[in-house]
Amino acid sequence: MKRLMLFIEPTAAQVNIFSQFTLPRLGSFILAGLVNRRGSWRARVFVEGRRRFDLAAWMADHGRPEVVGISTITPTVKRGYALADECRALGLPVILGGPHVTFLPDEALAHAPLVVRGEGESAMNALLDLWNDGHVDAANPRYAAVPNLSWKDAAGTIQHNPLAPWIMDLDALPVPDFALADGTAECLVGGKKTVMVQTSRGCPFDCSFCSVTGMFGKRFRYRSVGSILDEFRRYDTREHFIFFCDDNFTANRRRARELLEAMRTAGFRFQWSTQVRTDVGSDPDLVRLMKSAGCHTVFVGFESVNPRSLAEMKKGQSLDDTRLAIRVIQQAGIHIHGMFVFGFEGDDRDTVEATVRFAQQTRLTSVQLLILTPLPGSELYEHMRAEGRITSFDWDLYDTHHVVFRPALLTPLELQQAQVRGHQRLYSLPECLRKLVAGRWVSAGLSLYGWKTNRDWQKANQPYLRTLAAASPPAGADRTSRAWRALVAEQGNPAPPGPDGR
Repeated sequence: MKRLMLFIEPTAAQVNIFSQFTLPRLGSFILAGLVNRRGSWRARVFVEGRRRFDLAAWMADHGRPEVVGISTITPTVKRGYALADECRALGLPVILGGPHVTFLPDEALAHAPLVVRGEGESAMNALLDLWNDGHVDAANPRYAAVPNLSWKDAAGTIQHNPLAPWIMDLDALPVPDFALADGTAECLVGGKKTVMVQTSRGCPFDCSFCSVTGMFGKRFRYRSVGSILDEFRRYDTREHFIFFCDDNFTANRRRARELLEAMRTAGFRFQWSTQVRTDVGSDPDLVRLMKSAGCHTVFVGFESVNPRSLAEMKKGQSLDDTRLAIRVIQQAGIHIHGMFVFGFEGDDRDTVEATVRFAQQTRLTSVQLLILTPLPGSELYEHMRAEGRITSFDWDLYDTHHVVFRPALLTPLELQQAQVRGHQRLYSLPECLRKLVAGRWVSAGLSLYGWKTNRDWQKANQPYLRTLAAASPPAGADRTSRAWRALVAEQGNPAPPGPDGR
């Protein structure tokens, strides 16, 4: 009988814009594919979202796993730790991986004996080799040969093994098989099955608030066009919708053109969306090619209309770049989901007002107003931690919808209200009606969903908002005063963990 490995992707605790959609990350499926290449192993995946994971029920259906792997990002890590603790209580070996534990491995080792940092494929293959003849105790010295692994030796000393080189041949990795998740990875948007596809890894831009570079490196690595087309043929129906989860689909324009021309020649019937930077606006021909190859929507991190904030985040773009990109993309007939971030050092109430007006005037199909969040692994996290400005290390709140630090020109409550009220203006019922009358059907539908999500968020976060109000000084108060610092301390602000989680 084959040995069983289970991979779990936990869900976030908080209501957010993606709460109604299960958009699985691909890491667990790629690792499960590596496991299934071994004749003596079989792997399954469970994606939390619409359905909460029940360990007893899962084992009743599939059997007892020999190993459980749990993939985490910062807003899902507390749930991941709880699942790890539950599995270990039943004697199941657990491995933790993902961006959060990559940057805080010592914290994670309190919940699992093995933690994989960074890309997991090299470590998984080495672990499978190590386990070839059966279970190996987590303190065994042979774990020292597993790249990217953090573990405790027999003396209880934490060991952080060196990282393996970046994986350059992405074609050698398994294509994700979502059937391994027993339906938990299915995502319906507008009646279509939305499928995640990744064609590249890495990002050279190293924005101050982003941890992607630390996780996947600054150099872009690409799958071959042939490999991508083979994967597309699995989903070549009008009932499918592809989301490219690349950080910047058009970073290499020559390569993007090659793929887009091949897609257009193949005549795939699905539509798709992806993420791009504003620099795509300088190449209208490429944008038109995207449209002719089936592009429906692009997600663009405009980030800010405040030039000072754009410089601070090291985004490498200007407000003129943003205006040009919007004009070129809209002229091509492609929808835009625009993302803006509040909370940089130069952001104040005028910045918030200007952002909402800009989004309305440019007629973006949908808009997401995000709160600056110091994610572990980012330059921003290290800066805020060093200055003692992080006010909460409750990782459930690190979802870009909650304020977890002290802004420079706004109180925490003012920053939170800026997001909520901005969404209220963008996604009001009268706004939905105006879009319907104008024939903007997609935008109207998304506005209705945004209105409901914003309302649900406020209902679910009443205790948090009351705490935030108590910790925020009144308008005009001295935010550096001893009284206010004492008030913040009363809210239970913990000592900040360092890179090792301590």
